Amino acid sequence: MTKIIVRRKKAILQDRARKYTVLLDGSEIARVSNGSEVEFDVAPGKHTVQMQIDWCHSQKFEVDVRLAEQVILECGPNASPFSAIFYITLWKDKYIWLRAWRNVNV
Repeated sequence: MTKIIVRRKKAILQDRARKYTVLLDGSEIARVSNGSEVEFDVAPGKHTVQMQIDWCHSQKFEVDVRLAEQVILECGPNASPFSAIFYITLWKDKYIWLRAWRNVNV
């Protein structure tokens, strides 16, 4: 199966009780809780993934998923309780970090 898996690192304080929205190619596809993961089937090819909470989000992450491949992404908050005011005002497009964890052929 061709799929994308999004794993959210467990945060002790920041956003721990709130879900992040997963945007695939600009459309909401799932919500992921603190310390959990979501997976969804996708068509092979290039896709854009972005995480969002309220008006804050991650940068867009482009993935090229091959047939029968799983792409695993990991995300979490950049902000700490001490820097949150800067992230929700000045750096709202970097509030959440998002990176590739690994690719797994199935």
